[in-house]
Amino acid sequence: MCSSLSHWHIGQYIVWGCLYMSVISLNSLQYESGNVFSNDLQHEFRPVTGNGSRNISPILFSSSSHFVSCEDLGGVGSFNTTCLLNTNLSLYSDFYISGTGNLEILPHVAICCPIEGCTITLNMSGNIKVSHHAGVVAGSVVFSAANLTMEYNSYINTTSLGGAPPSQTSGTPFGYDGSGGGHGGRGASCFKSNQTSNWGGDVYAWSTLSEPWSYGSKGGGISDEKPYGGLGGGRVKLIIVGVLYLNGSILAEGGDGGSRGGGGSGGSIFVHAVKLRGNGTISAAGGKGWGGGGGGRISLDCYSIQEDIKVTVHGGISIGCSGNAGAAGTYFNADLLSLRVGNDNLTTETETPLLDFSTSPLWSNVFVENNAKALVPLLWTRVQVLSDVFFLMLPLLYRGGKCLAPL
Repeated sequence: MCSSLSHWHIGQYIVWGCLYMSVISLNSLQYESGNVFSNDLQHEFRPVTGNGSRNISPILFSSSSHFVSCEDLGGVGSFNTTCLLNTNLSLYSDFYISGTGNLEILPHVAICCPIEGCTITLNMSGNIKVSHHAGVVAGSVVFSAANLTMEYNSYINTTSLGGAPPSQTSGTPFGYDGSGGGHGGRGASCFKSNQTSNWGGDVYAWSTLSEPWSYGSKGGGISDEKPYGGLGGGRVKLIIVGVLYLNGSILAEGGDGGSRGGGGSGGSIFVHAVKLRGNGTISAAGGKGWGGGGGGRISLDCYSIQEDIKVTVHGGISIGCSGNAGAAGTYFNADLLSLRVGNDNLTTETETPLLDFSTSPLWSNVFVENNAKALVPLLWTRVQVLSDVFFLMLPLLYRGGKCLAPL
């Protein structure tokens, strides 16, 4: 649990650091054919100083057809050969790079768009390297590359930067009870009626479990003046042809609601790679709040995953009811076709509903573990029980560590 909390604090500090650092200002950028294309009439690049960064003279664009090279962004080289970025970038709208070469973000360099739902996309035919203490912060982050290397203390962070969740969902709780937001797991509620516990925000996006791409939801507030708590987590999608070397952090965690609001729910992380190596962290945990936020959704589509990689979707800690954290989210292994629902040993009274069971293809196992609680439909025939499971409609038969539905 301590490890998870330290990653949450690191994520929060990174986001706030992006809000205050002195950086390059870019507006409404589009990128084509290995270059940066600006469709605004005027943009200004301001000088930058700092760790590993060099000064850039101000540049004023007055044409809507001006292309910006790797060097214009403070880097060295080309997007179609190798571009070395050594200057912090602060963005105020979506950001897209496409090139046939390699991209390396040098140590202590950050690419930030700290705006809810802002998208940063790096689409390279070659390799992408995120050096130590470097990273990307945005509401959505999409990488496509031959191989991706993330060195120690590097990060992709979408914590508390989620945009709007899907329409017609109830992830953000109603009322002013300070309940947590829901997504992969339900948000916790510290309010009890007639000695019966209830929950905050509900789950959604079950149909995209194997390739999640939904934002987390806001936690509930405590009054009209403070209608919401922590913000929902963002989205990360990594499409890697070869190997992802992860010694840093990939975060889509819910935001902190404090003692006057519920925690936001975790967002979505999808990774496709042949091999996932390293000892880094992948987290879509719920945010801490009066009622903790529910965990988000993670799917790893990798032929081989090193066991040292830590994957967590636990619910957020509840300040108002310490024994009832947010419900765990979902971690789906798309290669093994197995689902894990784990709460990292945080005690909870809030369940994670598991909905339609896939029959094509048929899943291999479902694990409910580490103090998670789950609601399971009758049609499910194989569940590894390492925690509490609640069955809908009719009782199931238990056999060892498995639950078997009656014929």
